[in-house]
Amino acid sequence: MLKAGGYVRISDRGRTGDDRDGREGVVRQRADVYDLARTKGCTIHRVYEDNDTSAFKRRVRREGFEEMVLDLERGVISGMLAHDIDRVARRPQDLERLIDIYEQSRRPMLFATTAGDYDLTTADGRFQARIHVTVANKFSSDAARRVARQKLAEATEGKPHRGRRAFGWKDAEHIAEGEAALIKKARQDVLTGKSVATVHREWVALGVRGPQTPPGKTIGYSSVLYVLRNPRLCGYRAYVPQEIRERSGRVDPVEYLVERTDGTPVTGRWETILTPGEWRELVDELDSRKGKEKGRRAGTTVTKRLLTGIARCARCGTGLASGMYQRGTASFGKHGYYYYCRAADGGCGKLSRSGPPLEDHVEKALLDHLMKQARDAKSAEAADPGSISSMGTLKRIEEDKAEARRLRADGLLSLAEFAREMCRLEKAEKVTRETVPALATPSARPRSAAARIVREWNAYTVDMKRREMGRSIEAVVVAPAGKGGAQRGIFRPDLIEIVWK
Repeated sequence: MLKAGGYVRISDRGRTGDDRDGREGVVRQRADVYDLARTKGCTIHRVYEDNDTSAFKRRVRREGFEEMVLDLERGVISGMLAHDIDRVARRPQDLERLIDIYEQSRRPMLFATTAGDYDLTTADGRFQARIHVTVANKFSSDAARRVARQKLAEATEGKPHRGRRAFGWKDAEHIAEGEAALIKKARQDVLTGKSVATVHREWVALGVRGPQTPPGKTIGYSSVLYVLRNPRLCGYRAYVPQEIRERSGRVDPVEYLVERTDGTPVTGRWETILTPGEWRELVDELDSRKGKEKGRRAGTTVTKRLLTGIARCARCGTGLASGMYQRGTASFGKHGYYYYCRAADGGCGKLSRSGPPLEDHVEKALLDHLMKQARDAKSAEAADPGSISSMGTLKRIEEDKAEARRLRADGLLSLAEFAREMCRLEKAEKVTRETVPALATPSARPRSAAARIVREWNAYTVDMKRREMGRSIEAVVVAPAGKGGAQRGIFRPDLIEIVWK
C-alpha cells in the first residue's frame, strides 16, 4: 500500500483581523486528509503541519513543508494529500521543487486533494498544477495589497498594530510592567554611557525572551536595539510596508514614523513607557554612536581599554593604542597589557607604559576631581541660597519645554506658537543661568551627579567610565622616561599630565 504524507496549513493570523489562531482550520484539514487517504487506499505516514504560516511571503520558512519535501526526496513517503493545492504552494518556486522530485522519482507517486488529483509526472498534470498555483499567487498578491492599504489607514488613525505583541506590552494596549522596567533601566544605562552590547549581555543573563524569540533561546542583540529604538515606546505610530519587510528583513522603525500632513508624528492609542522627549533623547544617543568606533566587532560600541584614544604620547601627540604583553613573561603576569605609541597610526613608536598602574592613577585623579566639584558646589549653594531656587526654576523650564514638544507632536500647538514658546523658555533659561555664576558653566556637574558617579564608579563598565572621563578630561599626556630614566618596574606619576576641560 502506498505511503503518503498529509499536509495542513492555515495562513498567518492577523490577516483577517479576527484574532483566530488557526487551530480550527488545521483540525478540519486534518480530517479531510484522513478521509482522502481512505478514498485513495493509501496510508498516512505523518501529517505535516504549518499553523499560522504564510505560503506566499518570501522570507517565511515553513518547517512542516520543508520536512515533507525532505521525506519525499528520501523516499520516506511517496505522495502528498492536502485539502487543496493552495495549502501546499502559493509560490511557483515551491511547486517547481515538488515537480523536480516527482519527475526524478522511479516509484509510483501520488498528489491528491479534495478538489482533484495532480499527476506531476506528466506534462498535463504539471500544467494544471502550475495554472492553479499561479491563480492562487495572484489572489494572495491582491489580498496583500488590500491588507497593506488597510494597515496603512489604521496606522494613520493611530490604531495599534494587530498581531504579535510588542516587547514591553502584554497586548496591543497594556504595558507589561516587568519588560517596561527593563526598557526604562536600559534607557538610563545607555544615556550614562553603557553600550547596547552590554545591555544585551545583561538581558541574556536574566533570561529575557522577546515575543519572537525562538523556543529555548534568549533575546538577540538586534532585537534589543530594535526595542530601544521602537517609536511605540513613546506612543508614536510606525508603519513598515510588508514588501520592505520581506526584502530587507528587520529595518530601523525610526525611519518609518507615520506623520500627519503638517509633519508631526501620529500618536497611537496605547499605554506608553517613555515620554516623546525621553525616547528622542535615547535615539539621539544611539545615533551619535554610529560610525564613531573604529576597529570594533560589528554590533558593539565597546572599547576594550579605558584610556585608548584618551592617553596621548608627549613626544608626538598621537593617541595611544593598547597591546598584550607576551604570555609567560613577568610583565604579562603582573600587568597583562600596556599602552604604546603605534607607528602604524602615525606615531613615533618610542613610548610604552603598563596599563593598570596608568589607569589606576587617572581614575583616582578623576574621582578626586569629582569630589572637589561636589564640595565646591555644596559650598556655593550654602553661600548663595538663591542658587537652589534657580536650580528649581531651570528644572521647571525643562519640564515646560518637554510639555511644549508633546503639545506640538499632538497637533495642539501650531508651528508659530511652538517656536514662540520655545524662544520664551530658552530666554528664561539663559537669564536664570546668568544670575548664578555656578550655573553658567555647562561642563560643571550638579553636586548630586558628581557624588553619585563617585559612589557608583566601581560598578561602571569600561564604556561608562570612558564617557565620564570624556566630560572632564581633555587628554592624559604620557611622557617618556628619558635617557637613563627607565622606570624599572616602578610607576612614576610625575611623567603623567592630566589636561582637564
